[in-house]
Amino acid sequence: MARAAVDSLGSQRSDHALVRVKCPASHNVATVYRTPEGPVLVAGGGPTAHGNRDRSETAHHGGSLGSEFVDTLEATQFEDDDVPARCACGPHTLSRQDLQAAVRSHTRTVTLA
Repeated sequence: MARAAVDSLGSQRSDHALVRVKCPASHNVATVYRTPEGPVLVAGGGPTAHGNRDRSETAHHGGSLGSEFVDTLEATQFEDDDVPARCACGPHTLSRQDLQAAVRSHTRTVTLA
């Protein structure tokens, strides 16, 4: 459901971004999108580490990126608050509750510590 909701946004899905999450090196870590199904989180390897620029996607330590974690921002009773994410710097853990608070407060960018 979440993947279909994000796919329905089309090629201009960035126009529907509610919150962007960046690491201290300004890599894109995750984005929360406004979809018909509600807020959806897309975390991990987007098109490239810095967004939709024409750069090859290789981690600083030689690994490959590219797989996305896609899920609704609202957790069910069977899902954890923690959400896996990564960028070229390495793995990160995001909190659904923290991202929900960012959406409610209209925070456009969250920078990880």
